[in-house]
Amino acid sequence: MRLLVLAGTEDGRQLANALKQRGHDVLVSTLTAYGADLALVQGLQVRSGAMDAPILTDLLKKGTFAALVDATHPYATRVKQMAKTVCRELSLPYLCWQRSALDLEVHPLIHWAEDIPSAARMAAELGQRILLTTGSNALPEWVSLPSLKDKMLYIRVLPTSDVLARCESFGFKPNQIIAAQGPFSQEWDEAMFKQLRIEVVVAKESGKVGGTLEKVQACLCLNIPLVILKRPNTEDQTSYTLSQFIKHLEEIL
Repeated sequence: MRLLVLAGTEDGRQLANALKQRGHDVLVSTLTAYGADLALVQGLQVRSGAMDAPILTDLLKKGTFAALVDATHPYATRVKQMAKTVCRELSLPYLCWQRSALDLEVHPLIHWAEDIPSAARMAAELGQRILLTTGSNALPEWVSLPSLKDKMLYIRVLPTSDVLARCESFGFKPNQIIAAQGPFSQEWDEAMFKQLRIEVVVAKESGKVGGTLEKVQACLCLNIPLVILKRPNTEDQTSYTLSQFIKHLEEIL
């Protein structure tokens, strides 16, 4: 069957490739050209670029897809809601792939935050030199928060020209920007934290694929507090392995 898979991450591409190997006709949609390049290397059909509701609706209508598989990042809530709404309007099956969450033990160095404002307040209370590893999309919210005004902020982001330009537009200097492509090892994280004399790290709970575990291990090893943004609450909380999800999809369709 023909499937549209929204996937810009490594595990999303793994899912798309697994569906292809099962004999399905898969088109992968990525936000960035870089994500599209990675999908093409794996031999997947791909289109790239941001989509609003009209663009997605047009694509689904013209493509005669049997279903949409949402394998976007766990924090891409607006895209997920938009895709779900469009599918409902078209009476098209919508299936959401959720990467497995980390099962972390309670530790005095690990602090969980419900949202960005609470994460900023926690980080501000824990140290002066704060590293944000939460991406560039939410930078406007981070830099607007009063609790961080007098802090020394560092950010780790993708090394693309548009991302770097966005960072600079919000006042970040070159010595505050770590532009690098993951995944990062625990050793890499430890070396960077020590080099920059980081006192607090802020991260998303992005699962094993997202590199969160390596950050946790690095922080615990160096005795650095870690503030983790909890995943957004969604209706699609069921977590499957790849094979379980594909079986679930095929049973539904």
